[in-house]
Amino acid sequence: MKKICTFFGLLISMCLLLNVGFSSLSVKGAAAGNTEQTSDSNFTNLIVFARFADENEFVNDIYQGVSVREIIDNSYNTAYYSVGDYYRNASSDKLRMNSLYLFDNGGSLQLKHERGYYAGYSADNPIGYKTSGEKAYRMYELRTDWSDAINKAIQDGNHITNYNGSQTYSYEDLDKNRDGKIDSITVIYKNTTQNIVINRSDPLWNYKDYADYVEINLGDGRMLQSQYYVQVINNYSTLYMANNDQKPIVSLKSPIHEMGHIFGLLDLYNSSGQTPVYFMSAMANAISPVPQGLSIKEKEALGWTDHSTLKTITEPGEYKVKLSGTATGTDDCIGYKAGIPELNRTLYLEYRNFSTDGSKYDKSEKQLTNSETSNIASGLVCYLAQPDIRFPSNLNGKPGNWALEVKGGTQSTKSDAALGLSDSLQVTDKLKVTVTAIEGEVLTFQIEGEMEQHVHSGGQATCTKKAVCEECGMEYGEIDPTCHLNLQRQGFKEPTQEENGYTGDLVCTDCNAIVEAGEIIDKLPVTPPDGKPEPEIPPVSPGNPPVMLEGDKAEVSKNPDNNSGAVFRSSAPLDNLIEVKVDEKVLVKDKDYTACSGSTIITLLPSFLAGLSEGAHNIAIVSTTGTAKADFSVISDPAPVPPAPVPPASTPVPPASGNTNTAGSSTDTLADPVSETASTAGSANVSGNSSLPDTAQMKKDSSGTDIKSPQCGEKNCFTLLLEDFIEILKKVLIFLGFSSKI
Repeated sequence: MKKICTFFGLLISMCLLLNVGFSSLSVKGAAAGNTEQTSDSNFTNLIVFARFADENEFVNDIYQGVSVREIIDNSYNTAYYSVGDYYRNASSDKLRMNSLYLFDNGGSLQLKHERGYYAGYSADNPIGYKTSGEKAYRMYELRTDWSDAINKAIQDGNHITNYNGSQTYSYEDLDKNRDGKIDSITVIYKNTTQNIVINRSDPLWNYKDYADYVEINLGDGRMLQSQYYVQVINNYSTLYMANNDQKPIVSLKSPIHEMGHIFGLLDLYNSSGQTPVYFMSAMANAISPVPQGLSIKEKEALGWTDHSTLKTITEPGEYKVKLSGTATGTDDCIGYKAGIPELNRTLYLEYRNFSTDGSKYDKSEKQLTNSETSNIASGLVCYLAQPDIRFPSNLNGKPGNWALEVKGGTQSTKSDAALGLSDSLQVTDKLKVTVTAIEGEVLTFQIEGEMEQHVHSGGQATCTKKAVCEECGMEYGEIDPTCHLNLQRQGFKEPTQEENGYTGDLVCTDCNAIVEAGEIIDKLPVTPPDGKPEPEIPPVSPGNPPVMLEGDKAEVSKNPDNNSGAVFRSSAPLDNLIEVKVDEKVLVKDKDYTACSGSTIITLLPSFLAGLSEGAHNIAIVSTTGTAKADFSVISDPAPVPPAPVPPASTPVPPASGNTNTAGSSTDTLADPVSETASTAGSANVSGNSSLPDTAQMKKDSSGTDIKSPQCGEKNCFTLLLEDFIEILKKVLIFLGFSSKI
């Protein structure tokens, strides 16, 4: 029965294990990029298509022979111009975005309200909101509407996939930085022909916001939650296609602009439509259908520059800068900045080429179908930015007080602001910039006048290096011969009973200087003979690490019947104990060993010793003040022969005939220990009250011949006792009703 129970227990465990495994596959899946460009992504944008309660499915609607879902995947992932490629280019390959999808049974998510519910009231839209309070609440409802639809789609078993559902992804792929938040969500509403007016800041306007209502259970108590999202409504009646690509895309103006908000970038225009940046950033007035690149100031804010790619100018002179947007991923300088005390502004400079042979996204003419050309001058673009503001915003700015503005030119679009060859810009009365050469992707400029004298700060000088300025990345000051950051204890020697030990020197691994000399460790005390008082245990200190007082060179048996354990004693206090290791394996307290005070006394338990191989082993008792070590050997000697069991005391049986031998034992046949009287009384006396034969008595066989006593050597006492006991047991069982054939 025990074997059967064990079998069924294992079977049930296997079934439970398989059930967990299959559930995990449905959550985690196999993560891989669906295109070569996104196979090494470090940021995931989750795309969900949504239709309102009064609308039909649209993800498979065909435009120019291509479905909506494929057009969107072209626009975000795979086309020559795409949202993902734009930010990979702008970041010099630091941001690698991949857009994945959540469908509901292969289609879009159905929302609970009609489209007009989220728009303003009109004669054509009687269900729209009428007050600003209603508008704010319905904007909140829209967030919860699509969030609830996502939660339900996941609960119904839908997975994260590529655009056509042929590849399944793990939910964990939505959180590339593992902060418990979905990197980004893009909600794409169905395009419509309804006569509904949508104004800026309306619930249905294209914008970025925050919603933490999506929750995905990853198992093991881990949850994945939504955070920033963007929503857009695309126009599919006019599509665009690069001549070298043949993949139709929607206009990327809004998707790229709104995605910039996800990363923290802010609007560089104001509410009145004025923009001091215009064509020089996708966050200002972007070119449609594919916007131009970002400014060097915005790249700095996003962490896409460093001290090599964006340098600080502190002195007049000639400087070279490489073309922006080349995405080489090298240490080439693509921008400069200089403090202008006179204006309380920071001057940023970068080289941008908007011609047909310029960088990919700055090109005015991008060889796109249905695309218009904007005539923008190429050259050195100069910006003035408010200092100490990471993400500039012009939304509430005004002339004379912009957070970021482009200097130079006469056009409001800033299309003529860039400085060409031999062009100059008088930034202030005391500061002038002139372009002196343009050769391929490198522009050279001269800067003259007064600028902020940069004061290096931060960093730390060491014994081998100067401090590095946290602002400009340059070394400054002097080497500090007293600052050793990388220290290592070298030359440690364990003490023995024959030789002193050494704590080792504290050495700087950078300059090899001895920062702190070591100390001598006294020899180990000789273990005294039994009965003599032990020597005083030396105090444990950094200069006097613990030693093994007992157990070194011990020989222990792996047979638990021969040994109650192996005892080792360290001179360190028990409170300082960290761990115990045998042959470098960390042991488990109370399973492999016990610990008690008396310095530190470690007893290896017999069950642990039984698992060790014969031969040499070592033990390390690790304490906060050091490690005490010892060697010991394990032998496998046989278990001792157990002593013969002492027979149970018996009640003397009176002889049948009064004939007694010299030993006081009857030589006649013994009476049946289970008497007829006992039987009729209903008691078999099996609890020890029955009269058992004395093992010292002689026995007679059926013929009356004496059986030799144990002293004769043929049968010992134990054998005779066992035979008697078996016979008595048979009789008891027969009496209780069991078969007489036992």
